[in-house]
Amino acid sequence: MSKLLNSRLLLALGIIMMSTFPVMAQDATEPAEAGAQDSSMVFGDGQDGSSDADYDALIKELYGSEADRDAVAEEKPAETKKDEKRGATRGPAPGMFKNSRLNGSYLSFNMSSPYAVSGQLESWYSYIDAGMAVKLPYEVYVESIPLYFLFEVSTFSFENTYPQGGDFAGLAYILQASAIGDQSSAALGFGFWDSEIGSMLELGYRFRPTKNTFLRVGTRGVLITDIEFIGSAWWAELRLSMGFEL
Repeated sequence: MSKLLNSRLLLALGIIMMSTFPVMAQDATEPAEAGAQDSSMVFGDGQDGSSDADYDALIKELYGSEADRDAVAEEKPAETKKDEKRGATRGPAPGMFKNSRLNGSYLSFNMSSPYAVSGQLESWYSYIDAGMAVKLPYEVYVESIPLYFLFEVSTFSFENTYPQGGDFAGLAYILQASAIGDQSSAALGFGFWDSEIGSMLELGYRFRPTKNTFLRVGTRGVLITDIEFIGSAWWAELRLSMGFEL
């Protein structure tokens, strides 16, 4: 009797356990499925487009929109074109009147005084002389060296200290060919000192106070072939010039 009762109790206990475990398994699987659903909602599986939207938002934040990138790309060629149009700086204009026929010429005012003379002029006084020179707007090339032409009118004056007196003075008319550099210059000229034929050689150094003006310091040697009562003679003079480039 007792064995029959025990067997029935075991059977009932087994039925109760079998009915209880499926419910627990179902309860355990339900949170896992819910968690999987939540993770798919957070990270996305690529089908709902949420990951693409996040990627596009990140790219836009880092690099801007496509319209902004296109605008930057269009501005760069414009800046390059502006740089290409800029020409090299060539310094000041050669003269005050760019479109004038006198462009390339200058007008200078000169002062000079002899500081050394030949033996025939040692007993003669000399004075400070003045003159004016014009550089013509023409040039010729000799062995790739540009030569410019100048015309000068200036005074000269020597007075004899001997009892018999006498003087050698008047106006000089000189045509010169000059090689002019940025600062230095050299000139060779021929002309008339009053009625006497002579020649000259000059070396000068030039300064520029402004872009169209200059100051020149130089020395000139003059040779006269025939002077009345004297014969041939020479002298060297110190010169100071102030010029305006036209």
